[in-house]
Amino acid sequence: MTRNTNKPERRLLGFLVGASPQGKPPRSQPRGAEPVKSYPPPRSQPRGAEPVKSYPPPRSQPRPTFQPAADVEHRSAVAVTGVAPELDDGVDPAYDAVDRNWVRYRPRWGSLPRLLLFVCVLLASVFWGRARIYKWVDEQIHPDGIKDSVEYTVVPGASVNDVATGLHSAGIIGNATVFRYWLRCEGELSISRFLTCDADTPIRAGDYEFTTNMDFESALNVLLEGPVSSDPEVLATITIPEGLRWSETMEILLRQNPSFNRKELEAAFVSLVDESDYLPEDTEHPTLEGLLFPATYDIPISGRGLTDEYGFLRRLVREFNRRFSNLLTENSGLSPELQDLGLRPYDIVVVASLIEEEALVSEDRPKIARVIYNRLAVDEYLGIDASVCYASNKPCLELTTEDLRRESPWNTRVVKGLPPTPISAPSEASLQAALQPAEGDWLFYVLTDAGGVKGAHHFSLTIQEHNEQVQVCREMGYCG
Repeated sequence: MTRNTNKPERRLLGFLVGASPQGKPPRSQPRGAEPVKSYPPPRSQPRGAEPVKSYPPPRSQPRPTFQPAADVEHRSAVAVTGVAPELDDGVDPAYDAVDRNWVRYRPRWGSLPRLLLFVCVLLASVFWGRARIYKWVDEQIHPDGIKDSVEYTVVPGASVNDVATGLHSAGIIGNATVFRYWLRCEGELSISRFLTCDADTPIRAGDYEFTTNMDFESALNVLLEGPVSSDPEVLATITIPEGLRWSETMEILLRQNPSFNRKELEAAFVSLVDESDYLPEDTEHPTLEGLLFPATYDIPISGRGLTDEYGFLRRLVREFNRRFSNLLTENSGLSPELQDLGLRPYDIVVVASLIEEEALVSEDRPKIARVIYNRLAVDEYLGIDASVCYASNKPCLELTTEDLRRESPWNTRVVKGLPPTPISAPSEASLQAALQPAEGDWLFYVLTDAGGVKGAHHFSLTIQEHNEQVQVCREMGYCG
């Protein structure tokens, strides 16, 4: 049979390795013109009688010269030109000179582009899935539908999970699970915060009035307003004065609420350090000193209100976070001057605690802040006696000369710079003064009832003027 030499041949091996099927030259004569030979050729005599021959047998004519065809890509195959030689007896007819000169086809895409393509497809899938998840969550938070009035009763002892499930069953919210996590994350539900949210939302028992298909924020506002038809809850009041150390605050709490336990308060004070938004992670003294906001708080007499030390202190920490965050926002953060001094928000709290201990009248607070910053700018000792009292752990009226020389990071008479922690719980007024100090070049102040105002300080520019006012302070019995 005569083979069609114009049709390109496709070898299985060439297909697997990527060899191009193009570029094989036509044969000089049809393959069918050759006598069909069996392979291997039959032997005419026994193996032992056959003379030894070299293999493959020598060719009777020189090998043809092979050159790549001009119209065939060299990287795909090496074409053969010229007349194909006659096949030797020991060569398989299916394996000719053209086959031997084909080379492996190298794909245009290497491993790196394919890897990049895979990464791009993977990232696109991740972002697409993330967008779908957020869209679904947003639909649960803001459901569509008719708004009908619904009454719902929170039974005594019901947990947040119970309330969320009940609200969903009543058609008030779209999804109970998403609502629970939304409450835990304080309305900031995101993948990054999903596993770290642990906020607690107190819900009082009683009857509530909702509407169907409410968004989460509206439903929460109804719960926070309290029941519409229930007996008013009896509350106890605890007042924490400004300017107290933690040891003094704890005594106030135990005195005003005997149901609190001292050991439980101390344990809560230590374990709640992570609740503060302003305690630096690199601090050597992780403490909530100065980070519990002094104010009046109501606690329910029923339930665990009077015995929940951890929950009560957490309210104080969160109240401080809220108040100080509002002040920073109102003042557009720290001023360039304070940033140039290398101060952080936590340092502002330290300064505010010093102001709280030193100032007796509100007009002096921003002036004392100015003196502190001026002395920091010229690398002077602050020399604030209130820090010595804290370092000595005694009232200021009991300070001795030895106390003034005590080596302590909190003693600003022997150590330059700010104390490592606040020395008391500052008021909102002291925090504001620390953020917005008065204008002036003062470096000293001393209590003299300046201007006839009881408790007012005199502020001086020079040490000579200051020493004169110190003498006035001694004459008035304020200075030792």
